[in-house]
Amino acid sequence: MHFRSDVYAIIILLLSASNLLAQNSDKYNLSTDTAVNRLAGENRVYYATRIEKRPKIDGKLNESCWESGIWSGGFTQQIPNQGKKPSQQTEIKLLYDDNNLYVGFKCFDKGPGNIRPILSRRDEMAGDIAGIAIDSYNDKQTAYEFNVSAAGQKIDLVHLGAYNWDFNWDAVWDGKAQVNDSIWTSEIQIPFSQLRFAPGDQQVWGIHIWRWIDRYNEESQWKLIPIDAPAMVYLFGELRGIEGIKPKTNYEFLPYVNTRFSPNTDYENKTTYGVGLNGKVGLNSGFTLDYAINPDFGQVESDPAVLNLTSYEVFNEEKRPFFLEGNTILDFSIDDDMLFYSRRIGHAPSYFPDLNDNQTISISDNVPIISALKLTGKTKDGLSVGVVQSLTAKENATIYGNGSNSKVTVEPFTSFMVGRIKQDFDKGNTILGGMLTSTLRDIHDTHLQKLSNSALSGGIDFQHNWKNKKYFVDFKGFFSNINGDTTAIKVLQTSPVHYYQRTDAGHIEYDSERTSMSGWGGSLQGGKRSGKLRVVGTLNWRSPGVDLNDVGYLYQADVIKEMVNVTYKVSQPKGIIRSYYVEAEQEHDWNFGGETTLDRFKLHGYTQFKNLWSVHLNLKANLNFFDTRELRGGPKLFKDNCLQDYELFIQSNQVKDLFVGFGPRFKFFSDDISKTTYFTALVRWQLSDRFSITSRTIFDNTTDHHEYIRNTKYIVGTIDRNTISSTLRFEYFISPEISLQYYGNPYASNGKFENFREVADADNKALNLRYNNLQSTLQPDNYYQLAKNGVPVSRIKNPDFNYHEFSSNMVGRWEFRPGSTLYLVWTNTRSEYSDQFNQSILKSFGNIWNVQSQNVFMVKFSYWFSL
Repeated sequence: MHFRSDVYAIIILLLSASNLLAQNSDKYNLSTDTAVNRLAGENRVYYATRIEKRPKIDGKLNESCWESGIWSGGFTQQIPNQGKKPSQQTEIKLLYDDNNLYVGFKCFDKGPGNIRPILSRRDEMAGDIAGIAIDSYNDKQTAYEFNVSAAGQKIDLVHLGAYNWDFNWDAVWDGKAQVNDSIWTSEIQIPFSQLRFAPGDQQVWGIHIWRWIDRYNEESQWKLIPIDAPAMVYLFGELRGIEGIKPKTNYEFLPYVNTRFSPNTDYENKTTYGVGLNGKVGLNSGFTLDYAINPDFGQVESDPAVLNLTSYEVFNEEKRPFFLEGNTILDFSIDDDMLFYSRRIGHAPSYFPDLNDNQTISISDNVPIISALKLTGKTKDGLSVGVVQSLTAKENATIYGNGSNSKVTVEPFTSFMVGRIKQDFDKGNTILGGMLTSTLRDIHDTHLQKLSNSALSGGIDFQHNWKNKKYFVDFKGFFSNINGDTTAIKVLQTSPVHYYQRTDAGHIEYDSERTSMSGWGGSLQGGKRSGKLRVVGTLNWRSPGVDLNDVGYLYQADVIKEMVNVTYKVSQPKGIIRSYYVEAEQEHDWNFGGETTLDRFKLHGYTQFKNLWSVHLNLKANLNFFDTRELRGGPKLFKDNCLQDYELFIQSNQVKDLFVGFGPRFKFFSDDISKTTYFTALVRWQLSDRFSITSRTIFDNTTDHHEYIRNTKYIVGTIDRNTISSTLRFEYFISPEISLQYYGNPYASNGKFENFREVADADNKALNLRYNNLQSTLQPDNYYQLAKNGVPVSRIKNPDFNYHEFSSNMVGRWEFRPGSTLYLVWTNTRSEYSDQFNQSILKSFGNIWNVQSQNVFMVKFSYWFSL
């Protein structure tokens, strides 16, 4: 907002008067909010005060510097009663010097003993919280948020536009809290080196200041952002008064050393040592260069266990800090697909050699990353740039047996490159961007020619918002081109993403002589995304030849999706209801040959009551469609509809020390055989402010009349599958900086097959004409002899299975100074697979503990410093 010179003069006078009032006010009394913060009309403006002597960050606010500046209150409730006064008052003060921004909070509370100072993992919202978000670019889209709980736990994140947040960003800053009888206070020190801003004599930043009162589930805000607003950052208040600071070339270093001990490996105890370096260079142009040399992620939690019987790749979330922090600019997601999927860098080896009975192998779980560079930033003119370059090493495995050892290459030397740009126009209402990715492999081994030599992908994206971001349109288009040996392209064509070998697909053609493969895709979305009634329409498409899976993620090619989503949302309490919404969605999918591959309707409802209990209800119906993936490259298979899919989930009051969530899901199909019974239970017990136990358990019983077994004659069967999976966490905190955390994931799944059938007429809607029934005889070598009318037609290995797995991590963590950490880690894994269905799922789950375990003990020390 632009002010005239006479308005500035009034502001300066009011600022001076308010400063005198603040200096003479009692620290723990509510001071009067000053008119200086309301002169902007609907907007609120805060003027920070420069100080000479920095405060000690202990949460007490008792240094003399806190007598300078203005305490600003006047918070407004957003949740649950938008626009009303909050139940408790809050005041905020912002100070700065050449290097840091200092934030002070006074969180008054009229109920002594009701403040909830709960210790938890970093970035976990627990207990009473107060924080500030800073749009230092003032681009109305991106903001960096710093929060401190009443227990002194730090929470930082990045705002990414329309209610998208990245909690994986971890800056180096300091924050402390102090709890007294009727108030809790906090101090936050934010180094300017952790923010990105454009050069200028006077800084104008967006700010959002908020407080969460846990026992009421109440949020109040310094400048109210309506709960039904289509986005947040463009509605921030303003921070002014910061002068004479400049983006600096800041050098941050995080070297580490570690040692790993693995007892009782196949041949001997194994001890390894590691050293590496992570770092940042804060360029004075507003850009940051991150680098990693021989990075280590031994303290990272393992992926959840799963036994995948589908043809689709399981998507795992990124958990490695280097690839998470500040990575927002590199996002180019299209529905569930993405041009850059960082888990491709340092993935499991691509080749696993065949072994004889008397051979064993030593092979790494992941390909080592030699180095990684990441350049990200934004100019004052709204141009965002992100570049990632990473090299992974040539990896060898060692084969033991026959009195000698041999080595075999399981992954070639590989280079990954990702580049991204985005340009903002009209205060972020219009955005135009693009992305390019490249993967290059140095392949010299014949057995690795199944991998592509090079892969190139890219895309453009455009978004426009109007009517105060109430309406929007979003377009993304992308392409891919992959080159390699004929072996690599044959593997690519016949992979589950493509299945070019389908005999009934007239719109695609398998070519065994191809040495390249190309394709394209896109997404068009638009609608209304604010207010009580919201309507969004989406059209996605992926051509048969597109593939992003060298450095991106593509679930399936050869698909066109049309979706319409209508949501009605009420956030104001009424009667016994605190808030609710109802969502209806329709989706129709087909391939480029015009065949319907999905026809679905969904109704979803959510209600939260005033006692803070809540209920989720999902109703779905999938109509008849053709599954072009079920027969793994065979003809399309007609799938009977699922007219009844019910899911209910009930949650108790999350504020209570004991919190539970539970609910069933039932699916019934028109073949009167296939069905699913699913139950999930969640328990969190907060035994004290320092100790908590969380458990989530699921049970899944699925009967599928069309489960694929093999493709020689396209054999299917009826599977009765049971799965139990549990996730258990123990967390104990001595302080916000010292913690002991345990994560355990036992998993068991077994399946019994019967009613073997041969596919006769795959697209016939009549079940008795779609399949030919087969007689089966289990033979002593655990193979089934299958016959039709007494005549043998096929012999298959018994497809029954019994699998159980356990993985766990125990991590002791001490952040002895901001950014510097000592880790003590114990990792335990065990797994066993059998093709015998000879025990109940509960017995299989219990027998996990009879399997020999593999243990790894690690000590890791990292020390952060800057120049």
